[in-house]
Amino acid sequence: MIRCSLMLMLTIMSAATADDPATRAVASYVFVGGGSGVVIDPSGLVLTNNHVIAGEDELTVRWSDGVSSPARVLGIDPVGDLALLSAPRPDGPAAAAAEMGTAADLVPGAAVLAVGNPFGLGDLDDVPTLTRGVLGSGRLVRGDYADCVQVDAPVNPGNSGGPLFSASGKLLGINGQIRSRTGFRINSGIGLAIACTQITDFLPLLRDAEGGFVHHAARPEGLELSNGPRGPTVHAPGASGLQIGDILLSVAGRPAASAEQAYGCIQALAWRDGLLVQMTLQRGEQSLTVQIPAQRGVIPGRPYYGWVIAERADRVQIAGIDPDSPAQLAGLRRGDVLTAVDGKPLTKRIDLLRALIRTGPGDRLRITRHAPDGSDQEVTLIVRALD
Repeated sequence: MIRCSLMLMLTIMSAATADDPATRAVASYVFVGGGSGVVIDPSGLVLTNNHVIAGEDELTVRWSDGVSSPARVLGIDPVGDLALLSAPRPDGPAAAAAEMGTAADLVPGAAVLAVGNPFGLGDLDDVPTLTRGVLGSGRLVRGDYADCVQVDAPVNPGNSGGPLFSASGKLLGINGQIRSRTGFRINSGIGLAIACTQITDFLPLLRDAEGGFVHHAARPEGLELSNGPRGPTVHAPGASGLQIGDILLSVAGRPAASAEQAYGCIQALAWRDGLLVQMTLQRGEQSLTVQIPAQRGVIPGRPYYGWVIAERADRVQIAGIDPDSPAQLAGLRRGDVLTAVDGKPLTKRIDLLRALIRTGPGDRLRITRHAPDGSDQEVTLIVRALD
């Protein structure tokens, strides 16, 4: 979402050395579909926004030197709007990869550089656009962008998924949203980038997702906060272990100025089994540091498996498979008899319904099938979201 003139771009490139941050920024940039991306590892790992690749059947990334490569989706964060791709260059490792920044690099007022393909202007000549600005904030909660930074470097449609760099060339975030009072998708001086801190937390999960979804954390069941004069206050503790009247001061190392911000600080975390969220709070005259259990966040959409189950009284048999569905991608076929899901035996359709009742988009199911040829096999089905 950004644009200098082509002449300015060429001037920057001709005046810069190989160690210049602007040169390194362009070298790590890639065009992705109608948006942008950034190489984070020479092997061809590329970060972009989920909304850039959503609905794309065949993905290709293209470097600013014109080299293209097919891309494979490794993992998707549909809530946090991130996607990790594998796109090795055909001529060997990428010459440049972005260095990830840290929380210490997110300094309000610091100079930043954004790279992208605003309005598709770089599609004709493979020249990405650079714009400069300042970091308008530290880490913010803005809806589903629960760990983001605000920037005034001009970003526009086509910059989505593109990198935001510090003046020293560290990757501070992935540009993803524009805020505008007019409702038009044009820059008004406020852009939001998913912060490097959230990216770093999610990267290991995205690498290992095998093309599936990763989940965010969510507040403990039943926890309700209200906005009090001294900060977010526990109204109902639910399963958190907190007490009514506790005043939250920070959540996961970030200040908690409101109930909405406190919820967002939890949501920004990558979900892992047994995840505990550290909080500092005021309880009466005591200042305490506690850890509360988080639960797994829900990915929007109805779970979609892509099969039709036959009306049988004595077995769970697949009567049909949708093309390009989770069931087909898992290797299931018409006529297969499903004998177990995640180790739970299946003998009739109600058993399957009970096994699936708490599953949702992004879940990985271990399914044991008995094929018509007599063979038994365990396959993995990754549940997809159906809008």
